[in-house]
Amino acid sequence: MGRFTFLVLIGLILSAVSFNGALVSGDDSNVGPSEDQCRPYIEKAINELKTGEPGDGIEAGDLPIGDTISEHVQHGDNGTDSDEMQSDQPAGNEKEKSIDTDKDGIPNEDDTDIDGDNKPNEQDEDMDGDGLLNEEDDDIDGDVIPNDRDPDIDGDGVLNVDDRDIDGDGVPNVVDHDLDGDGVPNVVDRDIDGDGVSNANDNDLDGDGIPNDEDDDIDGDGIPNDQDEDIDGDGIPNDQDDDIDGDGIANSEDNDIDGDGIPNDRDNDIDGDGIPNDQDDDIDGDGIPNEKDDDIDGDGVPNGEDRDLDGDGVPNAEDDDLDGDGVPNKDDDDIDGDGVSNEDDTDIDGDGVPNESDEDIDGDGIKNEQDDDIDGDGVANEQDNDIDGDGEPNEADKDIDGDGVLNKDDVDIDGDGIPNERDHDVDGDGMPNDEEPKSLDIDGDGIPNDDDNDIDGDHKLNEVDDDMDGDGIPNVHDRDVDGDGVPNLHDEDSLEAEEAAKRQKREVGAEPTSIEPGEDETSREKAGDIDGDGIPDHKDNDKDGDGVPDHQDDDIDGDGIPNERDKDRDGDGIPNEHDDDDGEDTKPEDELLWEGEKPAHLRSRDHITELLQLNDELNAREKAVDNVAEIILRDIKRIYESAIKPLETLYKYRDLSNRHFGDPEIFSKPLVLFMGPWSGGKSTIINYLTGNEYTPNSLRSGAEPSPAYFNILTWGNETEVLDGTQLAADYTFSGLQKFGQGLEDRLRGLKLRNKLLEKVNIVEIPGILEVRKQVSRLFPFNDACQWFIDRADIIFLVYDPAKLDVGPETEAILDQLKGREYQTRIVLNKADTVKPEELLRVQSALIWNISPLMSSAQPPLVYTTSLWSHPYQEGAPARLLLAQERAFLRDLRTAVDKRIEHKIASARRFAVRVRNHAKMVDCYLNTYYNHKTLFGNKKRIADEIINHPQNYHIYEGLSTLTNISRYDLPDPEVYRDFFRLNPLYEFKKLSDTCTYFRGCPIQKLDVAIAYELPELAGKYKKMAETALTNIEEKGAAATAQGGKGHGKSTKS
Repeated sequence: MGRFTFLVLIGLILSAVSFNGALVSGDDSNVGPSEDQCRPYIEKAINELKTGEPGDGIEAGDLPIGDTISEHVQHGDNGTDSDEMQSDQPAGNEKEKSIDTDKDGIPNEDDTDIDGDNKPNEQDEDMDGDGLLNEEDDDIDGDVIPNDRDPDIDGDGVLNVDDRDIDGDGVPNVVDHDLDGDGVPNVVDRDIDGDGVSNANDNDLDGDGIPNDEDDDIDGDGIPNDQDEDIDGDGIPNDQDDDIDGDGIANSEDNDIDGDGIPNDRDNDIDGDGIPNDQDDDIDGDGIPNEKDDDIDGDGVPNGEDRDLDGDGVPNAEDDDLDGDGVPNKDDDDIDGDGVSNEDDTDIDGDGVPNESDEDIDGDGIKNEQDDDIDGDGVANEQDNDIDGDGEPNEADKDIDGDGVLNKDDVDIDGDGIPNERDHDVDGDGMPNDEEPKSLDIDGDGIPNDDDNDIDGDHKLNEVDDDMDGDGIPNVHDRDVDGDGVPNLHDEDSLEAEEAAKRQKREVGAEPTSIEPGEDETSREKAGDIDGDGIPDHKDNDKDGDGVPDHQDDDIDGDGIPNERDKDRDGDGIPNEHDDDDGEDTKPEDELLWEGEKPAHLRSRDHITELLQLNDELNAREKAVDNVAEIILRDIKRIYESAIKPLETLYKYRDLSNRHFGDPEIFSKPLVLFMGPWSGGKSTIINYLTGNEYTPNSLRSGAEPSPAYFNILTWGNETEVLDGTQLAADYTFSGLQKFGQGLEDRLRGLKLRNKLLEKVNIVEIPGILEVRKQVSRLFPFNDACQWFIDRADIIFLVYDPAKLDVGPETEAILDQLKGREYQTRIVLNKADTVKPEELLRVQSALIWNISPLMSSAQPPLVYTTSLWSHPYQEGAPARLLLAQERAFLRDLRTAVDKRIEHKIASARRFAVRVRNHAKMVDCYLNTYYNHKTLFGNKKRIADEIINHPQNYHIYEGLSTLTNISRYDLPDPEVYRDFFRLNPLYEFKKLSDTCTYFRGCPIQKLDVAIAYELPELAGKYKKMAETALTNIEEKGAAATAQGGKGHGKSTKS
């Protein structure tokens, strides 16, 4: 500060004093400037003193009454020389003296009583003693700096940004309703922190030094933003506030609604209420539930026009969860989150375009005619009973594809982009037109085929339509003209009669067809060609052209009637009873057994007997171990009956899963399972292992695929072939009855008097056929496979080097093996047919094909060999193949030896499933009782919980409380079906199943899982070792006794 400014200040003070004296004396001749006139200059000078920053300078002419003061200043009155005055000022960076209002020698910033009125500042309503209450005072601390420009409002020496009590009223900022002490409550204060910057423009609303976008408590009220009902502290609740974060930008135009620094399209909690968007019933925090909100994400764009409905930054066309409710579109009953279920919603994807005019009904970015799932419900169109998702089943829907054009007028009824006249599946139900059962509606126009004058909906009347049923086969070649599933020869329908008459007319005058030499009349009659491939049916191994060989086809002639119910199996027009070649006139043993020609030279099988321990001298040891095994198996049954079965029965586990456990699973022999593609050599391997090659009892094998049967080999005193009914009646396989007669017809058994079959049962699953057309089966094939997989002690996947392809059916089988990888082995059979230099490449290709489909982190164990008695082909790596075969046999023997460990593991797996199920039902029950009210509808409450478990965090809660993995629990859809069969409120909670005398069933089950079952493995090992030791001791004693007897006889 310059000398001149200081002198101006002294002059003003003297003038004010003289002015007051003049007033008192009544002399106004020397009246100086008024106090109001002087105040700006005094404040300016004092501010310079305090801050140490020079002002712009005060010129003499600026003073109201400048003559007197200017005179004193210019002439250096008061006897002070200008140089002397200048020398008295602090030099350079020397700190200026602080203000001391009450002259007590304590600077204001350190003074707890600035004005010296004996009232602590925080209790003083007039902190600076200027006669103005703090809340009315523009300068609370009296430092002549207005509050809105004062970096330290209360003058305590702590800058506002670091001060926990900005206004110095003794109330911490976080609970202070008037943060800056200006008398205006925060909720109505346009400048909460009193820094002179309005809240709307203030980057630090509460003045704590933390920018709003990094501040967890924007308004400084002590409540974190995600729990604060009024984030910006403006007195307007968030759900009613047009500007939630108080940044002056309306929510609808704000890219960061909650002011957390994260743009809305990347913010998992757009409105900052602490609830993630996918669980938030009001995503944008406007107080309007999502299902009633015309603008779900609060971006100012109505839902119908918004290309990103939930504001997650993913365009609707690419968004798997359109409405951001955490439920994927394919599982969401209300895709657009408008509160109207899809089946009742006239605009499923909420794009503002009605479904009938919408080229993309489900909003997935794929046009309807190219979309495999038009309504986005996760069910493919060909499997969807309601293609357009309007709640009307296809068979009753007058507009199947929902395009606004009635079926009868629609040139593309199912909306697949293929015109009806070229569409082999007009109504899009996945069933080709020629396989549509009788009296259905091929074109889906609501008129049954029998009454429809345009069956295939191609706008051509039946009588002038060259392809009446629209199956792509002209009427002249079509064996089922009207597509009702009944061949023309057996159909009494007038349509077939008319077509037959037409054919007769066409045949009049035709040249007679000559019969080739060697072809009899019967063959001539059978010279039809069902599949139109140019091969006569009587020479065609796949008559209906479905990719399934006739001997494996459940419907040989492709007429939609299963062979066992078809009076004309091969579709030649001759009833089976009069047909010598009907394609199915064989006995079970004819299909199962095959006599092959025995080669001149065979490899030795001695190593099989050795490695599988089939020698008679080992019988005593095995009987001793078997006796111990029986004791352990009875212990498993006891634990099952006492600890597992009570909860299994109480919570009806058998209604939930096909995976059962009981006496057949406990006491059955080890099961060896062979699976894999057709012609991999499964039947050949089984014949080789059982020494049953080239005999009348051999399983059928050869270049062509074996019949599509489940072949089951068991021990018997005499060789006997069993059909499915006999097998299902067997104690071990009685559980297969639940899969119905369709499976029983595909079961074939063979009893053999064989050493290996005394120890194990062997099962061969039908070869997998990877064809473009999904093979329809008369029984649940995958469930039947799962039944055998669950009971198998070791599983062999057999592959042919020439057939390494993996298709949908193989993928399904491998998916069923998850959790059983440690029991699964892969056999690359017929390895001697591959050149040695290519063998490693083939094996690597197989592993690369299989490994990604198995859940194990390690590659599967592979045996590369050739399992039959034929000598290896010349040039094959014989030593390698034989070594691999021996390893295969040792592995098989290990599975036999570990049968008890496998039984214990199976029992424990089942116990864990029952426990998880019981706890899951209990979790549903507890949630139900927590939400049930006295007069509430119990069914409605239960259904809401069952249908939307994610809203009640049932799976997450159970996983957290019990450490049960989410992946070990069945999907919610499984429990929806379960509770539909067994009402939730009819079950008891686990706590209610406990009694004083019997204890708690769940505790007994936990003890069995954790202690009793694992301890059985150790018990078995010790008992088996003891039994074997006793056998060895007896053998040694017998040998010694025999030696003594021999010695005595020699001596005599």
